[in-house]
Parts: sequence; C-alpha cells; structure tokens
Amino acid sequence: MKCHTPECSGEHEARAISHAVIYQERTFVVHGVPADVCPECGEAVLGEETAMHLESLLRRRARGKATAFPFES
Repeated sequence: MKCHTPECSGEHEARAISHAVIYQERTFVVHGVPADVCPECGEAVLGEETAMHLESLLRRRARGKATAFPFES
C-alpha cells in the first residue's frame, strides 16, 4: 500500500511495532502490534481488526497496574 504522507513515495510493509496509546487517562505501550509501516517516513497504519482487538485488550488490561504488555491474538 502506498504511503499517505504528503510528498512521501514509500510503500508500506507489514511489521510488528510498539504502539503507545492513551486510554482512560493512562498511557499504555503495547508491544508486537501488527501494522503497515512506511520504511521511508515511518508512518504506521493499523488495520481495522487490529484496532478493534487493541481496544478490547486495553479494556481488559486497564484494570491492572501494568502499563506495558504484549499484543495478544
């Protein structure tokens, strides 16, 4: 998929990333999140299924004290 960043001619590649997100006024870092990443500018795009799963994972994990955890499928 072509990068959406203006003036970037890169093509996205599938990679696993560490994704930081603010959820319920707390910052969480989720490691191993599947994303399409542009190797030229670094733009990362999460698929719809990944985003929905990430939200579900955050709902379950936000109750605990950990602020970093792996993406579980």
